[in-house]
Amino acid sequence: MTVLIEGGTVVTMGSRSRIINPGSVVIEGKTIKEIGKTDDLKLKYKQADIIYARRKVIMPSFVNTHHHLYSTFARGLTVPGPAPENFYDILENLWWKLDKALFREAIYYSSLVPLMECIRHGVTHIIDHHESQSYQIGSLDEISRAVEETGTMAVLCLGASDRYGKGVRGLEENERFLRKKNDSVKGMVGLHASFTVSDETLKRSAEIAEDFKCGVHVHCCEAPEDGQITREKYSKSVAERFRDAGILNEKALLIHGVHLTAEDMEIIKEAGASVIHNPESNMNNAVGYARVLDMMEKGIRVGLGTDGMSPDMLSQMRAAFLLARNEYKDPNAAFSQAPEILLNNNPKILRDVTGWDAGEIAPGNSADIAIIDYDPATPMDENNFMGHLLFGMIFSDVDTTICGGKTIMRHKKILTVNEPEIAAKCREISEKVWENIK
Repeated sequence: MTVLIEGGTVVTMGSRSRIINPGSVVIEGKTIKEIGKTDDLKLKYKQADIIYARRKVIMPSFVNTHHHLYSTFARGLTVPGPAPENFYDILENLWWKLDKALFREAIYYSSLVPLMECIRHGVTHIIDHHESQSYQIGSLDEISRAVEETGTMAVLCLGASDRYGKGVRGLEENERFLRKKNDSVKGMVGLHASFTVSDETLKRSAEIAEDFKCGVHVHCCEAPEDGQITREKYSKSVAERFRDAGILNEKALLIHGVHLTAEDMEIIKEAGASVIHNPESNMNNAVGYARVLDMMEKGIRVGLGTDGMSPDMLSQMRAAFLLARNEYKDPNAAFSQAPEILLNNNPKILRDVTGWDAGEIAPGNSADIAIIDYDPATPMDENNFMGHLLFGMIFSDVDTTICGGKTIMRHKKILTVNEPEIAAKCREISEKVWENIK
């Protein structure tokens, strides 16, 4: 089928980003066939299925490089016990209790809800990090099923951990899933964090990653406890331990990096690994600020994730922008870097991890597109687009989301799954999950 997205403002992104207004995009099957002026393409493709995009922005859909889809059932959850005093308390009293309470059906439905929310925010590609210590083998199949049904694409892993003595089983699930072949879902090796995995688990994760030529997805220095416990147990920093185990390379994703030292940053830079910034989560957990501008200046590639906090990558970018200005006490900081992280770095990270092309509207590329309800009140061109993005477009709704040439939301209606039915089922299952939490 040929689809013509007609009459919007096309923002191509990529190394030679262009803005075409009024512009149109032609999709043939799964790929972009042509972009150009609307009048020219309307004449050329008279039989195409038309998606009207007048007074809207047509741009590449978004990539989330760190999500926790399973966190759905934490919404509204009240866990008995004293209020947390630090990050370790948050893990022990909330997240570790939740991941012990999940079961097969809960994993599937807890994935569907945030995937639908991602679609509503123009996010088509998600790199997810799952945690379910109570249900490990087969857990990634449940998430994969949700991904395929929603029409999105994802990279999945299970965060193996030895905190319950189940690290071996976690790695077995990662290895099992990596053996599966799927066009829309790929795998990585997942680890929880340095302070919860043994030397044996870390070593085995490196071996699996090498066998499958994939990366390791692991939390890194999110809070002081990670570095402190690692130093006490292994007489190394987190980055030193990861380097010595052989998991640091250009496909490795190190999540958070809030408490990385300058020496850690040099190790990460040398290895070519990426650090994924999660500003809203870091603020929510009161763990501090990851000095991402320092990392970028050193040559470390920084990506942007939500850590389960949100499906909205534009609002996450804005949080990164404002937080950097506040932390660096510089009213000029992050104006170019925050959009660069989302629009350029995230697609590059996805490409290195999976081989999927994303992040640019260009002939031959996968047709991954977000059409946004943004009719600028002032002139918009290549020179001032970032200002529109940071101060205007982030308040606009996504009208249509296309992933791999398939329209999965059209004019704000999700076409792949039944939202009300899923929400009702989730409310039912959440009560069972909450009952399991003690």
